[in-house]
Amino acid sequence: MASQNALTDPTLTIIFATSPTGLGHLRVTDALYHGLPKDTSPVLLGAQDPSVGAIYRFVSIHPLTRRLMELVELPPLDIPFAYYGRMILRSRINLLYQQLKTILSERLVVSKTVLVVVTHTILGQQLGAIKMKLANELGIKIILVVQVTDDSPQPIWYNYDADLILVPSQFTKEHLLSYAKKTKLPLVPVEVIAYPISPLLAEDLSAHAFSERLEQFNPDSLKNIQISVPVPGAAVGTSFMATYINILHQFSQRFMFHVISREARYTKPFLQDMSQLPYVKLYTSLHDRTTVDNYEQVLRESPIAFEITKPSEQAFKALATPKQRGGVILLFAQPIGGQEYDNLHFLRNHGLMPSKHENSVLWHLAKQKEQIPAEFIEKAHHWRALRLPIDPYDAATFTTWGLQQKLFLAMAHYTREQHGDEVKSNGVEQFWHKVEQLLAIK
Repeated sequence: MASQNALTDPTLTIIFATSPTGLGHLRVTDALYHGLPKDTSPVLLGAQDPSVGAIYRFVSIHPLTRRLMELVELPPLDIPFAYYGRMILRSRINLLYQQLKTILSERLVVSKTVLVVVTHTILGQQLGAIKMKLANELGIKIILVVQVTDDSPQPIWYNYDADLILVPSQFTKEHLLSYAKKTKLPLVPVEVIAYPISPLLAEDLSAHAFSERLEQFNPDSLKNIQISVPVPGAAVGTSFMATYINILHQFSQRFMFHVISREARYTKPFLQDMSQLPYVKLYTSLHDRTTVDNYEQVLRESPIAFEITKPSEQAFKALATPKQRGGVILLFAQPIGGQEYDNLHFLRNHGLMPSKHENSVLWHLAKQKEQIPAEFIEKAHHWRALRLPIDPYDAATFTTWGLQQKLFLAMAHYTREQHGDEVKSNGVEQFWHKVEQLLAIK
């Protein structure tokens, strides 16, 4: 294994390559960055292309294009989509080639090795296409590491020029390798690590801070219940969020909300509505990276109990326990895209949320205002997340019912049902351990 010195070697250049299609890829990049030794100076590449984000938002919010996106992510269309998508991406590399060449040519210390960490498949495929040409032209070694940012074995994530592909589960590893063999692509190492959540989220809470979080789940308490609401990068689902927030506070004035969002044309109406509500605190920024920092600021300064979010990469905060800073109880809005359904599959498969049937039973009990069976309370000690009903009124009803039935209190006294590297909260540490091993043999 290479030592930390391998990552701080001045002749090593570390480049993070991501894309602004929502905040998810940037959040993963930020988490990995914070796992580096303090005296490294990595470069961020690709996070400022507004056209990519605009296209992603258009596809995400329009029902027809969203349905088309979901179709091409599933068999049998996923394989031809990956083939043609890869071909198109790899034909559009001139600008990226010049950007990367400029970055490497202008360093005061001449690079011998370049470590490129990719958290988005678009740049991953393009970097794969230019990797050898650039290495030969500059006389350097380029190592390409791909971190898959959902537990979703979409073929487009398979990058046959990568030196290492890291995935969140054995399920995704097996599917990606099966795809590569089936389509006769060059085989590259695919390894499993826990999903890399920010080291801040994995910090242990003090006994006092945990007690403050725990008190919020007590239905007889008068303490305010703090809920974080990170607005998706494409601002999908803001109508649901606005209605849900209003109804939930009408049901109980204990509920207080922390809305974290980027300021943009498409978030403006939602943010204006939220700014009128005394029980909502806004954290906004013009920049994606500051928005990510604002989110961490909320968790650092407030004893957050719940988070309302889509099951995007945010779902993997379920790997943090309630005794850790990021261990909020996750309440998921409707998933968008195949990868979000895959993330829910990961959580169910690892016992971190109820099965589809169990969740439906909970919805029914909440709607009928019935008592929750003791067996569900017992199972809830292993759950970190729940799906909300699609209708915002039903979702608010379900939330207040869960509070009254002490369902959330049981979830706050969490015990891990499964063990192994996949369900640990130190994914960032695991990532850099794998990279150090790779640097030692390259």
